[in-house]
Amino acid sequence: MGSFHARTLVGSASIQVVAVTDQNAAAAAEVAAEIGAATAGTLHELLERSDITAWLVATPTLTHGEVVRAALDGGLHVLCEKPLSLDATESTELGQLAADRGLVLQIGFWRRFSPPWVTARELIRQGAIGRPLLVRLAQWDADPPPATFCDPAVSGGLAIDCGVHEFDLVEWLTGLGIEQVTAHSLPLVDDAIGSVGDVDNLLAILELTGGAIAMVDLTRNCRYGDDVRTEILGAEGAIFVDLLPGGRTRLATASGIEVVAGSETGDAFAAGVALQAEAFAAAVQAGFDAIPRATASTRALLIGRAVQNAAATGATVTARR
Repeated sequence: MGSFHARTLVGSASIQVVAVTDQNAAAAAEVAAEIGAATAGTLHELLERSDITAWLVATPTLTHGEVVRAALDGGLHVLCEKPLSLDATESTELGQLAADRGLVLQIGFWRRFSPPWVTARELIRQGAIGRPLLVRLAQWDADPPPATFCDPAVSGGLAIDCGVHEFDLVEWLTGLGIEQVTAHSLPLVDDAIGSVGDVDNLLAILELTGGAIAMVDLTRNCRYGDDVRTEILGAEGAIFVDLLPGGRTRLATASGIEVVAGSETGDAFAAGVALQAEAFAAAVQAGFDAIPRATASTRALLIGRAVQNAAATGATVTARR
């Protein structure tokens, strides 16, 4: 993700990539040479530079808190990969630290900026399908990462590493709160993932404010590609968001089914990552406020924890705020 972000930022008219650092010096040097940036051996070296105003943090999840805190203490704005922390208290503290210092701390919920989902949210707000009744969200990854990464102590596990995107999306799209959750772990495919205490397939049922329901299904082994889909059934129609083979939003009503103008993009993921960086630059330079902050990460984390608890116990769990 770090190298993907770096390559994406090169195309920005608002952002200049000055330096790259990584614990793997060779990896940092390779990316820096490709994009025409300098390398730094340590975070301290980055903090000593006077030509840097912000950091993009795409380090392992367990290190996010330490790295983000260093940046904020150094007076730098931060765009951090999700989740901000695996500890809700730390996430809240970092958000408050950024606010106290007048710094932007944005979380990498890229779907909020990708044209298909932006279009879907606007359609819902316009009442194009009436009151939302059911939301179905799928995040299917082609192949699992190493089991050492899947360890819930390292990445949060499937429900958090992948699920936070969907949990955030439910509330952002509909404006409805997640109240209670139930969840089921599906049969294990990769025994190595089971050996570290995680699952590779998961289904969560989320009860929303006002009686609507959301269903989230996650997998690390669909084999054919990284696929993300969102479907919203309303009282007067439906909205379908697809990532493969290309990003698009379809609106289905009594008048028929149409691809919504402005929603299509060849790579919805790349578009979302690029547009979230532009939103970050706008937040830093002009005070643009429509960005996901620490509170969004904390909220999605707490829902993920509730889903894990529900899957482990078979109980209905309240998604505390």
